[in-house]
Amino acid sequence: MNGTDRRVQRTRDQLQKALIELIKERRYDDITIQDIVDYANVGRTTFYLHYDNKDDLFISCHEAIVSEFHFGPLYPLSREELLSPEAPSGMTSAYRHLADVRALLHPIFQGNDSLLMLRRLLRNWNAQEIETSLHAAFTEADSAIPFDMLANYLAGAQMTLLQWWLEKRQPYPPERLAQTVHHLRRAAIRDALGLKDDE
Repeated sequence: MNGTDRRVQRTRDQLQKALIELIKERRYDDITIQDIVDYANVGRTTFYLHYDNKDDLFISCHEAIVSEFHFGPLYPLSREELLSPEAPSGMTSAYRHLADVRALLHPIFQGNDSLLMLRRLLRNWNAQEIETSLHAAFTEADSAIPFDMLANYLAGAQMTLLQWWLEKRQPYPPERLAQTVHHLRRAAIRDALGLKDDE
């Protein structure tokens, strides 16, 4: 990394840290770009060299956090794992981690653009993971629902349940949430593929 790259990264880090600190003090929607640049001690022009707007900065702050969340292992799930009565261990670990960092993620669910940011941060990425697993485990021709459609449905349902769980301050333990999400996903996959109880 050369000197210019280091300066760019240092400025981005300053802006991200400023926004995260400001979020601890007030609502996300009440924070202005001027608040952020004042806290980071940089100019507005510098801000716009790195980010298009506040939401762009916010997303960059949370992409690093969200990238740690894998609702399954870092490889496609096998047919056995997708159809198992028990949730994959990686999914359970991800929900435990979400519970631990709820305070940092909470602003995602409060802003006016929360649905857009959730879609960009989690649902699209999660749908890709699910679709990859479906292709690895099954033949799409055997499914009554195209895998891209099924994967987006499953990711959207999971995201909605996750949002509810975080907003309600985790009314159930993360292990139960992971098991419930897996159970619902398993039922949808089995139905799409017309699998019987013994398959």
